[in-house]
Amino acid sequence: MSKSTDTAMAFLLGAVAGGVIALLLAPEKGEVTRRKIRVGAGDIYGKGKGFAGETGQRTKEKALEAGEWVKEKASDAATSARTQVEAVKSAVAEGKEAYRRELEKS
Repeated sequence: MSKSTDTAMAFLLGAVAGGVIALLLAPEKGEVTRRKIRVGAGDIYGKGKGFAGETGQRTKEKALEAGEWVKEKASDAATSARTQVEAVKSAVAEGKEAYRRELEKS
């Protein structure tokens, strides 16, 4: 994880812990406190699920971008290799032709 993600998670966990402690120490009936904890836990779960979904989506997008970059570079390399092969073939053909001409002179 990145440093900003770690910081966000630490803040979130600290807020949850502080909220739970505050609820447990509040002078209310147990039923009211349990309901507040249940609602708070549901909210935290929803936020965490949303965060995980967003992170997954960003990761997927970055992976697709990286895949496109690799595909482009591989295509460039293949084109360059084909160009070099053609240059070598042309040079060999020219060399053969020059050799043939020299043989004919002799």
